[in-house]
Amino acid sequence: MNIITIEEEVWKQLNDRIKFISEYILKLEDSSYDDLWLNNHEVCQYLHISEKTLWRMRTNGELAYSKIYGQYFYTIGAIKNMLNANAVQTSDEYVVELMAKGKSYIEKGRKLKSSK
Repeated sequence: MNIITIEEEVWKQLNDRIKFISEYILKLEDSSYDDLWLNNHEVCQYLHISEKTLWRMRTNGELAYSKIYGQYFYTIGAIKNMLNANAVQTSDEYVVELMAKGKSYIEKGRKLKSSK
């Protein structure tokens, strides 16, 4: 077995690069739901807001949407962008927890609809 030694500064740089790669990979995994479309009801439940509040956000241009045959649809990416634009002070832990809750909510909702 060989022992390799490196300078402390080189070790720190290598460690920083590994952390950066890890964060980048985690970020790619989190964005997998960004293109998922939700309807009015799902967004209201997800954000715990009323349909009137959602309408207000839509008409004020705070939330991007698509309208198809009179129904409004929103991507999770658009919701995240709106939340990030209006964020006051959040910790990374809170955002990770919010994403986990959102993913589980969506997965449960999709499973219930497909099992009918």
